[in-house]
Amino acid sequence: MSEKIIQEKCGLVAVYSKEHGHQLNIAILAAVGVQHRGTHGAGTVLKTKRGLVQHIGKGLLREVFTKKVVKKIRQKSKWLIIHTRYGTHGGYLRENLQPCICKSPKGEKIVVAHNGQFIQMEKFLREIPKKIPKKVSDTYIFTELLAHAKGNTWNEKILNTLDKVTGAYALLIGVGDSLYAARDPHGVRPLSIGSLRSKRIIASETHAFDKIGAKVHRELKPGEVVKIGSSGVEVIRRGSKLAKHFCDFEWAYFSRPDSLLPPNGEGDRPNEWLSINHFREGCGEALAKEFPVKNATFVVGIPDSGLSMATGYASALGLRYRQAIVRDHFDPEGDQRLFMRDDQIKRIQKKVLGKLSLVPEPRIWKDAIVVIGDDSIVRGNVSAEVTKAIFLMGAREVHWIIGFPPVMKPCHLGVSIRSEEELIAARHKGRIAGITREIRATSVHYISNEGFIKARLRNLPFKTSENPQEIFLKNGGCGGCVTGNYPISKEGIYYKDKTE
Repeated sequence: MSEKIIQEKCGLVAVYSKEHGHQLNIAILAAVGVQHRGTHGAGTVLKTKRGLVQHIGKGLLREVFTKKVVKKIRQKSKWLIIHTRYGTHGGYLRENLQPCICKSPKGEKIVVAHNGQFIQMEKFLREIPKKIPKKVSDTYIFTELLAHAKGNTWNEKILNTLDKVTGAYALLIGVGDSLYAARDPHGVRPLSIGSLRSKRIIASETHAFDKIGAKVHRELKPGEVVKIGSSGVEVIRRGSKLAKHFCDFEWAYFSRPDSLLPPNGEGDRPNEWLSINHFREGCGEALAKEFPVKNATFVVGIPDSGLSMATGYASALGLRYRQAIVRDHFDPEGDQRLFMRDDQIKRIQKKVLGKLSLVPEPRIWKDAIVVIGDDSIVRGNVSAEVTKAIFLMGAREVHWIIGFPPVMKPCHLGVSIRSEEELIAARHKGRIAGITREIRATSVHYISNEGFIKARLRNLPFKTSENPQEIFLKNGGCGGCVTGNYPISKEGIYYKDKTE
């Protein structure tokens, strides 16, 4: 296969019930809580008494699951899985819309939904005794690999297949009446388990649980595999002995402000977890110490993921905060996350002022020294367009404060950053002056690696490193897109701390 396979980076929700019941409505509502993780497409598979019922389609959940569709597929089910899809390249093959369904040689159907990215899946194609379509996703290849796995039970087949593959993954697998969930050995991607009365709920973020009034029990441990069946939750693999390396870009950008995460990458006490909102406020406080713009007229955050960081910055410096940039939720671009529209990179800049609107009152902007807070600058499309608009409104200076360090490297673990040419920081070899000139701002200030990590760790100890490129890995994270050092290499080799 000469063409690179399509990758998936997405949101997951699953509901399991001991008795067959109507799960679809609550599952869709929970999936709204992870809609931000994938807006290109969505799908579901229900396990009913008569077999599997599948529905998949392009667009947002509301576009895929219309009233007509819900009425048609709403059946009593033992379990169901919903997937929201983000970030592909290549075509929209039906085989790549998730959840994927493949059939074993014995005729058993296997359902898989995946958030993350498997590495070097092409090498397994020769193990699959059937013709595979071109441009299929890593998830589709994994599902076929699992369908043809060796083992006496599905527990064995799943573990044997996971032992073969490497990468960053959170997985939901449905076989027969059982539902499985798994995380990769470093825990790069999130996955939590909880309950709603007698139902078991699994989701990528805790906000999905909040949407339906469910209780979060714990995060799956890195490397853990659980089976949910009639006898309850069974741990069939207790987890990995490898160090935890949760994606730090999840903290900065992907996750909702009202979701919770354990600061060290795993945990069974959700009441002690840190909200993304609180973390981003901490990033703003760190930036206030590192790069104070004390003569600013006001601070404003870019909706939505830049708001908390900007308010933290303003509060720490005693500056005025005013929300003079508004997100238009009713514009066609207002419900999209522009960085994630990697299928329309060349058109992103034209979409910015559809999604974002400046309050058009000249007195706000006239001769103002404006500090703008955002979660990150990846490609530079959004920041360039916003800077231009603010200067046109009459501002004297525009200073950017950024809650994630410069993104310098592509990601092969589940974020759709494919080449250094895409990245504004890489194009300028990390020189802030060049980035500032390109977006035509007065100044640009990125949070330091140490400031970012300490905001995540809060009261946990910060570990220094002789090699500054390993600082994220030393502190339980993955900042490979910043440093080029990943917990798993492109060749599938796991990072090991040589000092331990």
